[in-house]
Amino acid sequence: MQRVHTRENNFDFLRQLAAFLVILGHSQSLTGGLHTGLWGHGIATVGVIVFFALSGYLVTQSWQRDPSYISFITKRSLRIFPALAMCVVLTVFFLGPVFTTVPLQEYFRNPNTQTYLSNILLLPRYNLPGVFVGNTYPNAVNGSLWSLPVEFACYLLIVTIAVGRKRAHPLAVAALCFVLYGTSLWYSQLRQGPQIILWGTDLGQATSIMPFFVAGALLCVLRDKLHLRWYLALAMALGLTAVQLYVPGFPIHQITWIFVPYIVLTIGWASTPVLRRFGRFGDPSYGMYLYAFPIQQALVSFSGNNLSTVALTFLTTPIAAALGLLSWHFLEKPALALKARIGLSSTRLQREGA
Repeated sequence: MQRVHTRENNFDFLRQLAAFLVILGHSQSLTGGLHTGLWGHGIATVGVIVFFALSGYLVTQSWQRDPSYISFITKRSLRIFPALAMCVVLTVFFLGPVFTTVPLQEYFRNPNTQTYLSNILLLPRYNLPGVFVGNTYPNAVNGSLWSLPVEFACYLLIVTIAVGRKRAHPLAVAALCFVLYGTSLWYSQLRQGPQIILWGTDLGQATSIMPFFVAGALLCVLRDKLHLRWYLALAMALGLTAVQLYVPGFPIHQITWIFVPYIVLTIGWASTPVLRRFGRFGDPSYGMYLYAFPIQQALVSFSGNNLSTVALTFLTTPIAAALGLLSWHFLEKPALALKARIGLSSTRLQREGA
């Protein structure tokens, strides 16, 4: 537990690895390259899964330290919205005008330009008029934004099942896992009809990823009783790999939410000499996640659709990391300072009986 608070752990490494995996997976899609994956998931989805498993654990721990609804939502908003708002504003007022194929006056008058700003409110909008229309993967400006409303919904679910308690009952958290998994299974295999869209997000896509967050939350709730062991994590990883290799056709992606959060958090809790130093300059992972997709589309556009997957990945990564560090130091870190002040104020009020 002490390593979680002092950052003497591998969490920063895992977040940056997750951001890199998302970049790699999107490079495959944006160049029309060969898609790779792990345990039934595309490589970009694996990156999102790592983010969600880590977030489920750490966000639940934050709730347990300060079980105040207003404080919790305020702190989560400070973590999400400042960097997101900056990314959206830069996209609309800088990237869009540079890459649009329509006259600027028409670009700014187009309703799609105005509605793109809805991303600041976690309402996903992916297109800007005339932007990236000639790319291999046309029109999409920032496909990464789909996961942010899903994550925020997970925050709300966690505090809802806590029902005023400092620590949600493990059975309630486990039940939520199975409800989300069952909804995803019903949506993808049993249901017929058009997409169900909630707040701009496909229900099936959302519920396919949410169980990883809630499983991370369950591991947090059970951390005093369920110890993370390397040999168990390794056995899980080898078992999933064996199923993927030797049981073709098995829907392995349907069971990964049970095992992958345990594997991820076992690595995260460890304190590996090299890996634990990945955060010494800051945590660029969220900024990398926000900026990488539009950077990739811009590079593809500049190249005339002539970049390979490898070239796009290794051109994008340092640019996204640099923007991520700027976002961290000038937006996210100051917001974290506000979060700390809010936490102290909440603790003081509780001690005074307010």
